[in-house]
Amino acid sequence: MAKLFSRKVIFALWLTFVGLWAERIMRAAWPLLSTLAFGIGVMLLAAPDLWPLSLLKLAGGIWLLSGLCGLWYFFKQFSAPSLGAALARLDQSLPDRPLAALRDRQALSQDDPGTAALWQAHLAQMRAVAAKAPAVGPQLDLAPRDPFALRYIAVLVFVIGGLFGSVQAVRTGLGPSSVPIAAGPPWEAWLQPPAYTRRPVIYLNDVIGAELSVPQDTMVLARLYGDAGLHTVEETLSGRSAGTFDAADPSQQFLVTRSGRLEISGPDGAAWQLSMVPDTPPEVEVTGEVERAAEGSFSLRFTARDDVAVKAGRAVVQLNRAEVDRRYGLAAEPEPQSDIELTLPLTISGDRSEFTEVLTEDLSKHVWAHLPVLLRLEVEDMRGQLGQSAALEMALPARNFFDPLAKALVEQRRDLLWTHDNQRRVAQILRAISQEPEALFRDMEDAEILAHIIRDMDAGMDPTDAAELLWILALEVEDGDLAQAAQKLARAQDKLAEAIRNGATPEEIARLMDELRQAQKEYFKEFAERNPPSEQPERLPNDEAISESQLQEMMERLQQLMEEGRMAEAQELLEEINRMMQNLQMTPGQPGSDGQEGQDGQEGGGQQMEDLADSLRQQQELSDRTFRDLQGQTPGDQPGGGGTEGGTDAGEEGPSAQGSLPEQQKRLEREVERQRGNLPGAGTEAGQAARRALDEAAEAMDQAADNLRAGDLPGALDNQSDAIDALREAMRRLGETLDEQARPGQGATPNDRRAEGQSQSPSTRDPLGRDVGGNGQLGAGEQMVPQEELRLRSQELMEEIRRRAGALERPEEERNYLQRLLDRF
Repeated sequence: MAKLFSRKVIFALWLTFVGLWAERIMRAAWPLLSTLAFGIGVMLLAAPDLWPLSLLKLAGGIWLLSGLCGLWYFFKQFSAPSLGAALARLDQSLPDRPLAALRDRQALSQDDPGTAALWQAHLAQMRAVAAKAPAVGPQLDLAPRDPFALRYIAVLVFVIGGLFGSVQAVRTGLGPSSVPIAAGPPWEAWLQPPAYTRRPVIYLNDVIGAELSVPQDTMVLARLYGDAGLHTVEETLSGRSAGTFDAADPSQQFLVTRSGRLEISGPDGAAWQLSMVPDTPPEVEVTGEVERAAEGSFSLRFTARDDVAVKAGRAVVQLNRAEVDRRYGLAAEPEPQSDIELTLPLTISGDRSEFTEVLTEDLSKHVWAHLPVLLRLEVEDMRGQLGQSAALEMALPARNFFDPLAKALVEQRRDLLWTHDNQRRVAQILRAISQEPEALFRDMEDAEILAHIIRDMDAGMDPTDAAELLWILALEVEDGDLAQAAQKLARAQDKLAEAIRNGATPEEIARLMDELRQAQKEYFKEFAERNPPSEQPERLPNDEAISESQLQEMMERLQQLMEEGRMAEAQELLEEINRMMQNLQMTPGQPGSDGQEGQDGQEGGGQQMEDLADSLRQQQELSDRTFRDLQGQTPGDQPGGGGTEGGTDAGEEGPSAQGSLPEQQKRLEREVERQRGNLPGAGTEAGQAARRALDEAAEAMDQAADNLRAGDLPGALDNQSDAIDALREAMRRLGETLDEQARPGQGATPNDRRAEGQSQSPSTRDPLGRDVGGNGQLGAGEQMVPQEELRLRSQELMEEIRRRAGALERPEEERNYLQRLLDRF
């Protein structure tokens, strides 16, 4: 063979021969090798001395049996390879089989020189090809023989055992070892303070003999090692009696309930003196007067404090029955009524060990409205301890009704909720006061509604449902005509301003003047009916007296200027008239205004901007509640059309009932319509744009209320989003209007003239946190949130919306709504 092949070919042949041996061995021995590797890896990871002897014997038997099976498989499958097999494999890996060609002999024409030369050339070519022969590696091909990849599992266990196992543990478990084992501490002890204190765990072995101060209810953990009874735990911290625990128990834990001593007696013992810091109960107190808004909500400022943190709080309102005037409908024994419980707002960011917040609620629909009550505030700390404020005696703040009919309806509604036994009496009183509806009702549709309510009550209608209908009717009677009169007045002002600006004919201007006079007359009439003399101020908030006769004189002056063609002066006078009417609409007794506002000087543009900001906040809250109701539905649920929060139905009188979502949406719509009549700049482009934006907002709110009644929550969310956009546009346009009025030559409002010379704090801010000037206009270029932070927050919000939109477990309606948000933004 050495004569036929070169040394390089012979070397490749022997390597191929070795690989062929390895291939035959691995194909036959892989079960045996896998069994050995798996067993060794398990022994390295799980020391034998940690397992019961019976389990070790069972495992050893299984391992031995598996090894014997692997050995039998080896002898059955193994066959020793030959050098010829290696030569054939190497030759097959080369083109034209050169190794076989080199072993061939010339059979014909051996004496022919030409043929012999050709044969030698062929052999030389084959030698050149054979010289390039590489060794052929083994072809293990174990996958068909091991379909479950058991060999890889065995290798993995063996490798992990080699990396993380212990040979010493195996030696210790299988027999005696001369290697000494390191001894640990004879005992260990820890102090674990309550989690809410956020204090670290103390390892007592590191502070032997120290005097420590620990919070109340700190957990003491002790572990005793070695022989039983060698060490004992003695303590005076928990107050446990001697017979209730074993001092030699190797594992002990108890709470620190008093100051005292902890000692571990025995060899290498130690002692500590612990001072317990008691957890004091939380405190809460009312820090301001109860303030009531015109729409009926009230606010109460309070301060809460605790040595760690306040966990929760509530306000409890109880009826002060001893102070109730038990006459008329209240003479009967009332239905059982649970106390009103209102959740106290907690500071979202910051330290809850001491904070001041404002509780704001609207309990106008509760049966105790305007009745004597006792209000207590209660807070709870992280340990569950309670703290209470002193009882506050007051009449439960609620909305005031000034229309006599609305006031009577609300009173009968209260009597009906006081006790259902009053149902017959209430029906009789309602029937009596509606005998002559023409003299009582301004809108005969309201009279028909009341007649239907009376008939339903006689037919056994549920008193709660009847009370809800009476509430809605009272609101319509109280606000309906005045709101319509305000809208009519605003439309007349807008039409006349547009006519002056566009150069209308004298006949058209005369007609619009008559329409404006009639609208003012109707508004004065409705305003006087809604605001009794006791509720009306003697002067306007801007200290300018006003009367219907004075407005009439101004109207005559306006007509004279227009007849003389002095349109610029006429437009300025019309704006002055509009401002005076707006100031009149902001007097106490009107929805959305408060008597305190006039005293605080919050009037003019700043107040109107504040009102719009408050409406925007309320609309956003309604949209959030609608979205939470949509999240609360499961696929297949019917929305129910109530749109109520927290399961409070439209007619339910819960502790914090604010009415159903449709009713609150409708109430907000009426408030926006009122604000629309108060906007300044009736003759300016920005003022008209602000009015149009509020019209769009009111229309979207009306559609949202209809959607909520029908149970169409996705549709309601879309319309509420449109209302939010329209309110933002109205605020932007109002800011432009106020900016124009503040410029020289544009004419300042009476409030601006009065404010001249008065210093304005540069840090004054509007409800949205932006700087405002002396006349309430927004600071130019004010950015409430830094651009980078705003971008990050927007990105986080979009990522959260995308995540929820892709969650298949969420209702389809919610995912469709979220997808529409992504498409829009």
